[in-house]
Amino acid sequence: MVTEPLKTVSRNRLRQRLEGLLFYLLLVIAIGLAGWLSQRYQGVFDWSDRARNSLSSASQQLLSRLEAPLLIRSFAPDDAQLRQRIRAVIEPYQRARPDITLEFIDPSLQPELTRESGIRRSGELHISYQGRSENLSTLNEQQISNSIQRLIQQGQRWIATIEGHGERRLNGKANHDLGDFGAALRRKGYRIQPLQLTEQPVIPRNTALLVIAGPRVEYLPGELAVIHDYLDRGGNLLWLTDPGPQHALPSLFQELGLEILPGTVVDANAAGLGLDNPAIALVTRFPEHPATNQFRLVTLYPFAAALKAGTAAGWQTTPLLQTQPGSWNETGKLVGELQRDADQGEESGPLTLGYAFSRQLDGKSQRLVALGDGDFLSNSYLGNGGNLDLGLNLIRWLSGDDNLLDIPARTAPDTRLDLSRTSGAIIGLGFLFILPILLFTAGLFIWWRRRRA
Repeated sequence: MVTEPLKTVSRNRLRQRLEGLLFYLLLVIAIGLAGWLSQRYQGVFDWSDRARNSLSSASQQLLSRLEAPLLIRSFAPDDAQLRQRIRAVIEPYQRARPDITLEFIDPSLQPELTRESGIRRSGELHISYQGRSENLSTLNEQQISNSIQRLIQQGQRWIATIEGHGERRLNGKANHDLGDFGAALRRKGYRIQPLQLTEQPVIPRNTALLVIAGPRVEYLPGELAVIHDYLDRGGNLLWLTDPGPQHALPSLFQELGLEILPGTVVDANAAGLGLDNPAIALVTRFPEHPATNQFRLVTLYPFAAALKAGTAAGWQTTPLLQTQPGSWNETGKLVGELQRDADQGEESGPLTLGYAFSRQLDGKSQRLVALGDGDFLSNSYLGNGGNLDLGLNLIRWLSGDDNLLDIPARTAPDTRLDLSRTSGAIIGLGFLFILPILLFTAGLFIWWRRRRA
């Protein structure tokens, strides 16, 4: 009579223990499955004001145009905080496109890859798409999206270079050639096509930009006519010239009133940077122009010619490159101590080394850039200062790659509190004095009540 209830109690206790063990086992399994699912499937909800932690609609539309995977390499040291900040900027892109890959590379461990990628700063990004690449040092949505857009667009950008007259070649290896600059353009996705106007007496219509880089012999009348026809059709042009004979090329720009001053620009400011060659001119400031917008690097121009341009009907003329005071166009030999001689037509600086021209022709934007120096993009001087960056900026503007996304910076009003002096003083005094006094008074009152009770 007594044994049976004891057995029942024991069974109940055993069953309860088994049920408890089963519950905890199932709970552990559920937690493990939840962790596994969170690794495979992510759900992100942006509840911030104005969705400032998500990509804008313009960036999302841009990513939908990607036809191949996008690789982003960050050349950052093994710093957890730095890499986490970079990862936070790229993660919205990866959520929109899973085929966007982010890789971290320590420059100190892979110096050769760092040099091959053209990395100059720690934390710089190297973005690759369909064999084209671009480096980016500013990490925000506008810069990253514009970089991706350039990589998408540049696959169809053809740059034609006239050859056969001793010009600087974009695939040449000589010191005066532009081979290193041409290699940088190809890495950016541009396609370069040399043209011999005697063999191909027409410039293809799919040419985004024509380059004339310092010819050493005269152009034939028929060749000048081909270039005239290209410009009359609204073609874009980059003309790099140097001091000395111009081989009838200024006749192409008569309507622009473009004039080349005699002599070579010398700059007394070069000595301040340790340059012992007075024929190297410095440009440190740039105008608010799409080709030089927010450009802040010092650029060097060896053996340059100064230019002058008048007012041309229908054209917008912008002086792009201007030397500093203390420079002039030296017409004599560059030996000994140099001094400006106004009687010889030597004008004091600032002098203009380059002009940008633009106009609307048949609903299309036509752009020209004339520079009085070709050496600054040559193999010998390309690595000096910001010469390479400026050259790339000019090519982007001339070929129409500056028509980038307009992504405004999105700020939230809940991240900043603006108070008047009176309000700030009241809040400060309240927290420092009034609130502590009230708390102390309340404590005394409660103590007094309890003592009386």
